[in-house]
Amino acid sequence: MITLRRLFLWILWMALVGAVSAQEPGGEDTYRLEDITVTGSRGEKRLKDSPVLTELITPEEIENSGASTVTEILDDYGLMYTSNATGDYIQLQGMGEGRVLFLIDGRRVAGRIAQRLRGDTLSLANVERIEIIRGPQSALYGSDGIGGVINIITKKPQDKFSLSLGLSNSFLLAHDDPDTAERPGALDGFDPIREQHLTASAGFPLAAARNLITLEGARGGFYFNERQDISLLPEYYRGKAGLDTSFSLGDSAEMALGGSFMAMRSDSQTNSSGSRERLSYIRADGYAEAELFPLENGTLTLRFSDTFYQRNKDTYSGILNQWSTGDNYENENIAALEALGVYSGFPGFILTAGLEGALHSMEKYNLRRGPVLLDKEALYLQAEYFREDSYSIVAGIRGERNSRFGLTGAPKLSAMYHLPGGIRLFGGIGLGYRAPDFNDLYLLKDDADGSPLILGNPDLSPEYSLGCNLGLEYSKSGVFFAQINGYYNELFNEIVYLYQGNTPADKLIFRRDNVSRSLRTGVDGEGRLTLFTHLFVSAGYSWVYAYDRAEGEELRLQPAHTVKMKLGLDHKKSGVHTYLQGRFFSALTTSGLGVGIAGLDAAGDVSYKFRFILDGYFSIAFAKHFKAYLAVDNITGLIHPLGPAVGRTFSLGFNFSL
Repeated sequence: MITLRRLFLWILWMALVGAVSAQEPGGEDTYRLEDITVTGSRGEKRLKDSPVLTELITPEEIENSGASTVTEILDDYGLMYTSNATGDYIQLQGMGEGRVLFLIDGRRVAGRIAQRLRGDTLSLANVERIEIIRGPQSALYGSDGIGGVINIITKKPQDKFSLSLGLSNSFLLAHDDPDTAERPGALDGFDPIREQHLTASAGFPLAAARNLITLEGARGGFYFNERQDISLLPEYYRGKAGLDTSFSLGDSAEMALGGSFMAMRSDSQTNSSGSRERLSYIRADGYAEAELFPLENGTLTLRFSDTFYQRNKDTYSGILNQWSTGDNYENENIAALEALGVYSGFPGFILTAGLEGALHSMEKYNLRRGPVLLDKEALYLQAEYFREDSYSIVAGIRGERNSRFGLTGAPKLSAMYHLPGGIRLFGGIGLGYRAPDFNDLYLLKDDADGSPLILGNPDLSPEYSLGCNLGLEYSKSGVFFAQINGYYNELFNEIVYLYQGNTPADKLIFRRDNVSRSLRTGVDGEGRLTLFTHLFVSAGYSWVYAYDRAEGEELRLQPAHTVKMKLGLDHKKSGVHTYLQGRFFSALTTSGLGVGIAGLDAAGDVSYKFRFILDGYFSIAFAKHFKAYLAVDNITGLIHPLGPAVGRTFSLGFNFSL
């Protein structure tokens, strides 16, 4: 039954959209493929000329989302079906966990928990756009690129002065637990300042250098259940600072260098006895990159980068009145050196070649060996034959030596052809692989709470996949865009947890092992239509089917059906932007949480019903430089075990830019 409060929210939002829609039309087209540049093939290319299946979360979408972290924007985009303390459950083409590679400007991101990345440790303060590259990408990027790549592109220093300030405040109404008879009033325990987020960035030239400074600060207070004894959302504090600088080295070279540091602390109350968990995170990275122009039609880029991640978990016992510290930690570091050459001296032909070397190390409390490290070296080659607005054929291959597993290799072939009438046909086939990580190999998880004993397996082999896709796209500039893509992916040597027996204390024992193979196949589709110049509607649908060929049964690793919908208005003349956005996920069982445990009795699974999540956003710009916005997440107030775990969230924010 629709409550008066819920009805009021709907009426208010529709009134805002209707009032703005009545204004006189004017402005620019909002969706032009020819104006978008992507880097999915290791070089900049217009999206409509790229044979690599690439989706974009554009700067406008990031700005008009109210999101402050990578977790929030991927959730809005329908790529994440749940998130918890072990990370974000992201999936591309039926692949998740360690089979989706995260990059920042082409550099690997350290720090996964149970093979999942916590996107709330990655802020959007200096993010320009996010590229989502679907399908096997190991031919270019190496291990982990089986399902695809999420490449976070940051803002670059410019020649002119710029200033941007952002401030937002979020709050929730009282929690209404659907499993209890209690029905608190909306303002019971209401906290008008539960969460704040502040960003500042300044770009300025200094002598011959272009500079960009980025600062971010965020904090959130506890959000308790109805009985005020368990925190549904943690208290947290996060801060980040970054500096990027670029300058010319004469007429034939460009130099760029920079780094950032992020610290975050998250504190939650875990039960009614007062037990608490405190998680502390640190991210630090730095890079130095030189782009040389030794030939008239060629460039050579040299880059060194280092990224460090640290996580510490402390626990507090309310009964013992003491903290347990220093016995649950993880430190990871990736240092990489890369040389990339691009030559385009022949008409319609581009040759790309690269060398990579990396040293990867980890120290963790529950690794049987530690600290552990590996080194890897790789060579990749790619050739592209193309004609703009007509066709493109790309063939590439990568060979990689891993000090743990020896030599591996991955080829790929992609093609694209423009048909008359704005139709584009594209497809590809490729081999992907994932080398077992340190947790796969050396984990020894033996908690005292009665949970199973989890063991790593140093004898694991890498996973391989053979995947292909075929897609069709139609676009009419600034008015209509539609795309459908079908894929088929066979995964070999899949790594899962297998039951090994019981300990003398009757604990279950699970160990990582390679099983024969499994299948992922499905369809991804999306479309966008612009009406009356400013009003737009978009929708996307994903279906995935996963089958375990070793066990002869269907896998439930993620929702089989995902739907995303958006109805909005972008009126540039008045500075108004507003939308309603919905995401639907089909039902899922607990065995589909990405745990990866095989051979368990499914009778104990708990089924979760489908979810529909509705969000809204409204912003208005004043005097060219100032914008205010209101965002309402989870308008329907859904509370679901897989998220959202809380009701409506209201956010009020302000942005100022020069």
